[in-house]
Amino acid sequence: MIKFKSISFKLGLLFSSLFITLLIILGVILYGAFTNVLIDYIKQDLVLRGNNHARILNEQFTESAINHVTEMEKGVATEVLITDANQKILGSSSVPTNEMKASILDKSLPPGDSTLVDDWYNEPYLVSASTIGDGTGYVYMYYPSSNLREIVFVLSVLLILTGIGILLLAFGLIGLASKRITRPLKLMKKATEKMAKGEYKQHFTVNSKDEIAELSQSIQTLGDQLQYFEDSRNDFLAAVSHELRTPLTYIKGYSDILGKGNIDKEDQKVYLDIIKKEVQRITFMVNDLFEMSKLQVGEFELNKEIADIQTVIEKVVNNLKPAATKKNISVILDFQPDLPPVEIDVKRMEQVFYNLIENGIKYSNEGKMSIRAFAKEDFIAIEIEDTGIGIPEKDLPKIWDRFYRVEQSRTRKSGGTGLGLYVSKKIIESHDGTVHVTSKVNAGSVFRVILKKAKIEEIGE
Repeated sequence: MIKFKSISFKLGLLFSSLFITLLIILGVILYGAFTNVLIDYIKQDLVLRGNNHARILNEQFTESAINHVTEMEKGVATEVLITDANQKILGSSSVPTNEMKASILDKSLPPGDSTLVDDWYNEPYLVSASTIGDGTGYVYMYYPSSNLREIVFVLSVLLILTGIGILLLAFGLIGLASKRITRPLKLMKKATEKMAKGEYKQHFTVNSKDEIAELSQSIQTLGDQLQYFEDSRNDFLAAVSHELRTPLTYIKGYSDILGKGNIDKEDQKVYLDIIKKEVQRITFMVNDLFEMSKLQVGEFELNKEIADIQTVIEKVVNNLKPAATKKNISVILDFQPDLPPVEIDVKRMEQVFYNLIENGIKYSNEGKMSIRAFAKEDFIAIEIEDTGIGIPEKDLPKIWDRFYRVEQSRTRKSGGTGLGLYVSKKIIESHDGTVHVTSKVNAGSVFRVILKKAKIEEIGE
């Protein structure tokens, strides 16, 4: 069934209209050119034959010469009629018809001139008149206009039939071409309909290298990205539910125990410490989610001030030292003397280094962690190196994505929602800085943060 509103029909109609227009123009041009060439050829042939006969008769204007000329024109399409100076018929190749007689001139022609009747469409004959010598007589040549009209009619039929054949062939080719052009569009339409229903990952082949192929590739890439975000979201929800369920279970369980009473003070203190620890764990998770939501809606604000980066890092290290000591990890600080100050949001930057250093401790069992800071040109570089389990090379580009976590099972054991590095990178970039990581499995990782030095006028203020 033909869909009149479909792109393939519209394309076919457009191409067909253009093709028909061009074909009609070409047909008219060919018809006119062929007709004019044919008529000009016949006219020139008539004049030439009449002039030749007039030349022969000028040399010998006798009865035998007249008979010879008339015999030459018998059995052919043309007719000849010879008159004397007074337009009296002396001979002809056939019995002169009234139409032939009507074309005989009623006056003398100048010597050597010839006249021509060329209205082939309305007159019965094309006629040429050639003067014999200085007016001794005249040679009239006739070509039936009906022959010309038949030839032109046959030519018209041939052109029409050829045009119809070309049109049918063109319609077929245009139909195939329009279907070939619109096929990828139909595939993309079906793919987007499936994507709208939640089937994001779509793959289809477009055998071309044009803009349509680029569009199809973009749609497939979009589908892959949507699927990735959907999977990440599902993993995130699973992680959040897991992370919430565990501390809430502890809080509920120990709250029930405390609610029953008859517990000595030492046990009460242990239970309250566990509840406090689990509440802090939930608080960290909620803070990560809150920071991510502010980043997404553009409400992330910075309260920058001139600060000493060494002081910021040392404060974070002191807070995390108990966790490092518990896992037999020694923290080594190596700061260049007299580090230039930086203009930062101190609380945000503490959050960044807390995430980076805590990750190093979390994914290391023992060994050491080195934290170095040094000035380089207009920047300050901070390197955080651990000897932990490392990150697989294939995961390095993805660790900055929202909700992404390397090896889901190990991450759930150690906690985390996959938002810490995402938030940290956004904070660093909002300070016009950069962060990079190099890592080797079972050898450790190095996170490198680059921040701009504070300008002199800012320090003065």
